[in-house]
Amino acid sequence: MRIRLLALSHIKDGADRTQAAKYLKVSRKVVNDWAKNFFNHGIHGLNEKPRSGRRSKLTTAQLSELKEYVQSHSIKESGGRLNAETLVSVINEKFGVKYSKTNVYRLLHALNFSWITSRSRHPKQSQEIQDDFKKFKITLIKKLPKDQALDSVDIWFQDEARFGQQNTTTRLWAKKGSRPRAVKQQQFLNAYIFGAVCPANGNTEALVVPFSNKEGMKIHMEQISKATPKGRHSVVIMDGAGWHTENVVDEIDNVSILKLPAYSPELNPIEQVWQWLRQNELANKCFKDYHDIIESCSAAWNSFRSDIKRVKNMCFRDWLNLGG
Repeated sequence: MRIRLLALSHIKDGADRTQAAKYLKVSRKVVNDWAKNFFNHGIHGLNEKPRSGRRSKLTTAQLSELKEYVQSHSIKESGGRLNAETLVSVINEKFGVKYSKTNVYRLLHALNFSWITSRSRHPKQSQEIQDDFKKFKITLIKKLPKDQALDSVDIWFQDEARFGQQNTTTRLWAKKGSRPRAVKQQQFLNAYIFGAVCPANGNTEALVVPFSNKEGMKIHMEQISKATPKGRHSVVIMDGAGWHTENVVDEIDNVSILKLPAYSPELNPIEQVWQWLRQNELANKCFKDYHDIIESCSAAWNSFRSDIKRVKNMCFRDWLNLGG
């Protein structure tokens, strides 16, 4: 649109169409067409018309059938994955149409598919149980003191992760054709971050300790208790690790524990926090000693929690709504 308006501007300023075409490095015919469309249809005549492109070799029904096939066979029952060579054969056998691998890729993009990394899941994971957990209001009410209203409840997510000399490397920007090297230690010193996040208000609580055990859980629950305003109650959602026992809050009257379904780490947004810490703060790093690990983990967590908007966006889940 911009170049077409410039052409009309040159003409308005006294240039003929040949001169306008020369200024803009286009043909005179193109300028004539723009001027004609403008005089006949006004400013809307300059809008580019939709391009239909070459028609697909497959009918609409065949494209729909192919889409269903890709969705149901993206992971092969025998193991492995669906690839372009297989789809070339499938399209030829099912529809009698020959496609090259390049055109199969284009066809997949046109059908709104993309080549992405899958997320792992445990073979015993149940989608039905996960869906039921998201309707957790009744279970939540049973955990609360009898006089506690839902609008005075804060939902926290809690987990712990190990960080240390068995560190990770990440993707990074580098010159094309090169393959940069990043440090990866082989020693075994590490520490654990006990982390918790309240997505509703962006509050966080963390503890860096040498071991992941019940004593660490008790201290962490006490932190959350102290961070809970008077008159409110915190419900901490966590997985079923052996040290995640409900008796760690027996002596705390404003904190309750709610367990996630088994084999369902994706329901806990803290998993994304660990990934963020590794990729943005702790990866590609050499730790001198245990003290260095402690200081680095503390600095990484403080960097994460410094942006409340990031905390809320990363950890919010729409099924957390307790209203209605």
